[in-house]
Amino acid sequence: MDIIANMLNYKIDGHGPPLLLVHGFGISFEIWTDLAPRLREHFTLVTIELPGIGLSPEPPPDAPYLGACTDALEAARIALGYSSWRVLAYSTGTRVLERYAQLFPQAVERVAFICPLQVAPQHRVNLRFAGALDARFPRFGDWMLSGARLRFLVRLLAFNLKHHPLALDWYRFISMQSIAMLKRMLHVVFGIGVDPFALSDNIPALFLWAAQDWIVPAPRKITAHDRIVRGNHSAPQTGAQEIGDLLIPFLLRK
Repeated sequence: MDIIANMLNYKIDGHGPPLLLVHGFGISFEIWTDLAPRLREHFTLVTIELPGIGLSPEPPPDAPYLGACTDALEAARIALGYSSWRVLAYSTGTRVLERYAQLFPQAVERVAFICPLQVAPQHRVNLRFAGALDARFPRFGDWMLSGARLRFLVRLLAFNLKHHPLALDWYRFISMQSIAMLKRMLHVVFGIGVDPFALSDNIPALFLWAAQDWIVPAPRKITAHDRIVRGNHSAPQTGAQEIGDLLIPFLLRK
């Protein structure tokens, strides 16, 4: 592991064309545990921790978090000497890479999103209400993102309230992050998580939706860019084989 441009903690593994991997809400490297062994046979994996997560330093409090993320990713690409790379993101990280691809399209060869964060219409009012409530009563948000409440949210949102050994691992890692940073990531969701994705037609894209995802259910209208996989919001770990079979041929195309 190392620090890029005094900003991002990262690790590099594998052989082949560079593939950037961006995690979701607070889960960091752990989300790639099951996919990485399949991907590193074909790609040089650049796995990063977003600003303020894990060992990556926090951006200044007054810096817009989404902008801090995209700037740090571009600094990483330049520091590592890649003219461009393929990119893969999960959950909240899909919105980070969406903005990155909008700002730096010349750096992105292909993009793949797992559990793309586009909140279902029936949840949008609740999402906006949660953001407004936290803005007015931040201590309530702190309380919700700690202890038993956080553990419940992990089981609810990632595992559909089912008991799974991974749920405790996820809770332990997420609970190690500062609540302030978790909130900064969540406010990305509050801001743009309800909007459709907007990517250039010049960048090939693949969207992998999990069939039982309670957060981001698969779209009713499936396009050529969409695929449905089994599982819930924990699909990158619990459905790694199926996801890998779809990702690898798409990402290897030129």
